[in-house]
Order: sequence, then C-alpha cells, then structure tokens
Amino acid sequence: MKRQLHEMFKENDDFEIIPCDINDIENKKGFSKLELTTHQKAHIEALAYHIPSLIAAETISQAYTVRFPAGVPHTLMTYTDGGVGSPIMGKNGIVDHASFHALNTQALLFSAFTAMSIASGQYFLSRINNELSVMKMGIDKILEFLYGDKKAELMSEISFVKYAYQNYGSIMSTGVQRAATIVSLQEAKKVAMKDIEFYISDLDSTVNSKDNFDMGTTVGKTFQIKESLELSMQLLLMSNVLEVYYSQNYDKSYLQYIEKETAAYVDKCEKRMLSSFSVLNSRVREFKGKLWEKVDKTSLEEQVGIIVDILNSSEESHLRKSLHTILQSASGETKYYITNNGNIYLKAT
Repeated sequence: MKRQLHEMFKENDDFEIIPCDINDIENKKGFSKLELTTHQKAHIEALAYHIPSLIAAETISQAYTVRFPAGVPHTLMTYTDGGVGSPIMGKNGIVDHASFHALNTQALLFSAFTAMSIASGQYFLSRINNELSVMKMGIDKILEFLYGDKKAELMSEISFVKYAYQNYGSIMSTGVQRAATIVSLQEAKKVAMKDIEFYISDLDSTVNSKDNFDMGTTVGKTFQIKESLELSMQLLLMSNVLEVYYSQNYDKSYLQYIEKETAAYVDKCEKRMLSSFSVLNSRVREFKGKLWEKVDKTSLEEQVGIIVDILNSSEESHLRKSLHTILQSASGETKYYITNNGNIYLKAT
C-alpha cells in the first residue's frame, strides 16, 4: 500500500500537517498573528487552499490545465523565469504577459514554508527588542556616552545591525542582498570583539590609575566606559543571532557552538568588569578627600555597589539569558496555525 504524501514528508522532512480543532483563532488570546508581505501571503493562501487534498491524497493536482484549440502547435510561450504563459490583451494589443508556473507539491511546500520561516523569524527576533537596550535606544542617546576613537566605528556597526534587524523580512526575500548582509554581520562581530577588548582595557586602566584620584570624575568615566562596553557586548550578541537567522542554519551543533562561545566570552567580560568595579568600590569607600572639604560619598558608593552586586550575582546574566532564549526559539519545534484565508498564527510562549 502506498503511503500518504504528508506521511512521507513527516518521516523524511520532520514536519506534518494536521487538522486543528481550534475555532475562531483570530479572536482567541494567547495566539500571535505573523506579519506577512503580499508575496508571502500569496504562498500561504496557496498552501491553505491545497491542504485538504494534501492530507487526503498522495499528490496535488496541477494548479492549472491547458487546452489547445484543434490544429495549433501544442506549445506555450516560454519565459526566462521558467514559467510559460500567454499575452495579456489591452485596447491597443498586447500590454503585458502572464506567467504560469506548475504548482507541484514540492514547489508549493517549499515556497509556503520559506514564507513561514521568514515570518516566524521576524516574530522571534522581535522579542530581542525587549531584551537588548541597543535595539530600543535611539542614535542620539547612544552618542551621548560613546567616546574616543571607537565612537564612529561602533556607531557605524550598531546602525547597520539595527538596519538588518528592522528589514529582516524584506532582505530575506532577495538572495544577493541577504548574502551581502551575512558578510556584513560577520564583520560586525569582529568589530564588536575588538571594541570590547578596547573598553575592557580602558576600564581597567581607569580604575587602577595612579594619578590623583578624583572620585566624581573617575566614577563618571567608569560608568561611561561600562555603557560603551555593554553596547559592544550587545552588538556581538545581536550580530551572532542575526547571522543565524539570515543564514537559516539551525544545525544543532552549530547553534550549540554559537551559544557556548558567545556565552563564554560574555562571561569572561563580565568577570573582568566585576574585577574593575570591585577595585573602584574599594577606592570610593576609602576615599577621604582633602581635610577642609566635606565629601558626600553616599550616592556614588550606592551606584558602584549596585553594579558590583549585579555582576557578583550567582544568577545567569541578562545577556546570556537573552542569547539562550533567542537561539532556543530558532531550533525549537514550531507549530503554525493556518486559517482558510491564509493568515498564520503562533501560540504565544
């Protein structure tokens, strides 16, 4: 007995299509509607239309039939995009050409699931917007604390990563632009690591400076370096995550490597930050000032102490949690709920 087509796909390609008993999903809480472009919506509508026959039959019928008038050559006009078709007539003759493409099972599924993959990628990436300040912070705000020779370099890469994040759906639909974006994201990772090392070194030299210790100035500069350093670390994380989603390389060993290496580097940076802020904490507490000057250290001690406590916490850092969450979303099982009108929903997690 021949197996049903969808059963073969279930076995070989790790997905299946099953009827859903959820009614009126559009108005139910706990489901998120994926944003689709017009092009993506067309592919999903085609899949939705053929799902009943896909489940019940071994093959999908062609989406069109062609009948030739008696006595004419049985050949249609062939187009460079691989389609065949016929002219579109206007008042003054041919105004355009319609291209018809065979809608075989594999092509239908490939185009529909590609559209769903891009749309769900946008959905999962949007979560980062709430996790990383770099994605929410405006350019003007970032420029307030960036400083020195690295300012222009870091700002340039951050602007690019924000661009790649905001335009993910559009860029993914264009192969050449997608490939160029991946290359640029790999370059952004290199810049991020280089800048991280620069700010770590600058932080260490600032808190350990043997020059006359000006408490207010030193604490202010230290926090400025900290913000620039955290921005560089977020740039590293975001460029890594975006490369995964743009390449759509969800190989388990690859994702494990990305998470392990990035998390280890973030952990090393946070430990070095803890060391520097611990030194600063001690210097602030021991600061006496000049005999004739009254020094109120309460506020500065509290600010520095909070950072030390956060970095010294046994809990996993916010950055590493964000990295794990977004990569887990990329590799986890995804259930798409497709309505008859071609809309797609994901169950909120």
